[in-house]
Amino acid sequence: MKTLLHTLKYFASLDGPDTQVSQAELDMVLRYAGGKQVIVEIGCYEGSTTKALASVTLGQVFTVDIFFPGRLGISYGELIARHYCRRLSNVMFLKGASAAVGGAFSQLVDLLFIDADHSYQGVVQDWKTWFPKVKPGGIIALHDCVQTPAMPGRKGSMEFYECDIKAMRDVKEIAAVDSLVVLRKLTAE
Repeated sequence: MKTLLHTLKYFASLDGPDTQVSQAELDMVLRYAGGKQVIVEIGCYEGSTTKALASVTLGQVFTVDIFFPGRLGISYGELIARHYCRRLSNVMFLKGASAAVGGAFSQLVDLLFIDADHSYQGVVQDWKTWFPKVKPGGIIALHDCVQTPAMPGRKGSMEFYECDIKAMRDVKEIAAVDSLVVLRKLTAE
């Protein structure tokens, strides 16, 4: 009921799209996204970050989300995201599981923003699917990798960052703010 009420408020212009990205995290992602030609966002939610990314590039923003339907069979998040981004010609919605969409995606990626399934297995799958598509020198932003006071508990994305990312030699951490970590891909695979 809360989601339906929020959706009704959104379409009545009483609410904006929800986001789980802090303003500092958004500012940092946008700093690295400026001017990029191919941006892929894994996890669209209600399109707030999607629209912001599209506003800083003339390139294409591909946003990937399953858009799970709620009890009434409707994905309110998808309705809001598509409406919120409706006037943007450089946003492409790719509906489906990240691994399935990524398997068919053929372009090289300048910036990859992973903010979907925060389970350890989910983040590992997103990484394995999409990291090879990132250009050497490209940027990868990982959300919810660092515990913040506002975060209710640990996430698998934190384990992935602490155990896996820190041991990788083909990426270098270049920035971090709140729960967001930004990496640069160092080598071609």
